[in-house]
Amino acid sequence: MDCVVAAGGVPAEDDLLFEYTRGKPKALLGIAGKPMVQWVIDALSGSEQIDRIVLVGLGGDDGITSPKLAGYVPDQGSLLANAIAGVGEITRLGPAARQVVMCSADIPLITPEIVDEYIDQSSDPSVDLHFGVVERTMMESRFPGSRRSYVHLTDGDFAGADLFVINPRIAYSNREMWDDLIGGRKSALRQARRIGVGTLLRLLLRRLSMAEAEERVSRALNLRGRAVIVRQAELGMDVDKPFQLEICRQELAGR
Repeated sequence: MDCVVAAGGVPAEDDLLFEYTRGKPKALLGIAGKPMVQWVIDALSGSEQIDRIVLVGLGGDDGITSPKLAGYVPDQGSLLANAIAGVGEITRLGPAARQVVMCSADIPLITPEIVDEYIDQSSDPSVDLHFGVVERTMMESRFPGSRRSYVHLTDGDFAGADLFVINPRIAYSNREMWDDLIGGRKSALRQARRIGVGTLLRLLLRRLSMAEAEERVSRALNLRGRAVIVRQAELGMDVDKPFQLEICRQELAGR
């Protein structure tokens, strides 16, 4: 599969990471001798499942290297626009692509083995959207200070993973809905509200199962979606706050 790496975005002055970035892209934050996105690119480059990588939000003069790096796409101004532009470049390179990997630039703890295992779990071409989730006990035992946000289901509490496998066609359908969902990706309540009041109520009452959530999301978005329960907490360890940056710096300094 080919992969889009979303590396756009510059923290604003009111962002807690602004002190570290000072007007530069978040993806270029230094971690253990490398820009954060380079750790992600290295993991994808070492994966046996990834063929080509398209980097969105950075350019050739930013110094990111990989033998699998096939192209750059300028920052389009929003996460949704970046995703669509990245998928567009992938389909230009390989028009027959039925699945594309989407990866954020702020999960620097992933490894080639983690990427390969996730894609092995997400290779069903009849599914339009594979989205990873990490169970709370696994997340907190691996990274006790990570303070992730969790969705509370009858099956357990789950954090989202920032690695997806999608059918390219869904990137172009119902852009308004996708923009709203992506804008609220850190809020389970906002996402459930967009999908439907019934889903929101069942989520609030903790009466929603993983299987039911899959079915409701698939119906609301007019696609076939499947949650992938991953065993690697590194997929959920993204860098949104300074203390999460420090966790990743300590982890990677020890590798």
